[in-house]
Amino acid sequence: MTKYKLIALDIDGTLANSSGRITTRTKETVHRVAQTGATIVVATGRRFITAKPRVLQLDFPDVLLAAHNGAILKRLNGELLHHQLLSHTLAQKVVQIAKELKLRPVVFEGTQDSANLFVENYGDQLDDWEREYLWENKAHLKWVDNLATDLPGDVIEIISVVPAEKAHDIAAVFRNRLNGQVKPILVIINNGRLAFLGLSHASVGKDLPLRHLAEKMAICPSEILAIGDNYNDLDMLQFAGTSVVMENADEALKQRGFHVTASNDADGVAAALERFVLSGDTA
Repeated sequence: MTKYKLIALDIDGTLANSSGRITTRTKETVHRVAQTGATIVVATGRRFITAKPRVLQLDFPDVLLAAHNGAILKRLNGELLHHQLLSHTLAQKVVQIAKELKLRPVVFEGTQDSANLFVENYGDQLDDWEREYLWENKAHLKWVDNLATDLPGDVIEIISVVPAEKAHDIAAVFRNRLNGQVKPILVIINNGRLAFLGLSHASVGKDLPLRHLAEKMAICPSEILAIGDNYNDLDMLQFAGTSVVMENADEALKQRGFHVTASNDADGVAAALERFVLSGDTA
């Protein structure tokens, strides 16, 4: 029996390899960990509908899925277990600041599996990466004339694509101007050139579903293990009693004192679970 009762795993760059696949070794290791009685949560910045196909590779229907960086927690069958939305008023303020900064915000709305994406027609302002992202999600796009006035109500999050080297400074602008009422969450993408900047309710982070489950199941932080590779994993890494980052993580993240495992292309998640959960390493 392992001391870990709750295990949180990021998907991209962590659970899945560079091809988006979960290897046989990693899948089998997750199954062995589940047999110890631990609850497994996959925590991702992805939407539920795009995360679910990757999680299904585990062939483990009891896994929980925390989407939108922890704002939405569901079972794989779509049952909503917990959520935290950003108020309509704050969402409007976020959009206004984003426009002042010459960003192109996309607003995610709805707790259904296929959340809507509200967006304006940014035309030639979009770069190739943004244009491809919107094209991939075209089935769920809702076009409006003005995001600052045409949002239907509370939202999940608002994201913008920003240059990676300016991402932390831009995040600070939102944090300061809105007096900490929103949470900026960064994900470095596109080979380190760009970053997703997500703005959510101040309590949102990948630690939020872990806190919810820990309270409900009477689990202590020391009984939680988290594995991730990006800055949107930081909240859960800091909350968990044992935290592991991938070898492929940003160097600055690896310097924060977390355990480091092999890369996502070398079964790093399997290696970490074998070490800390299955072999009884006390970290």
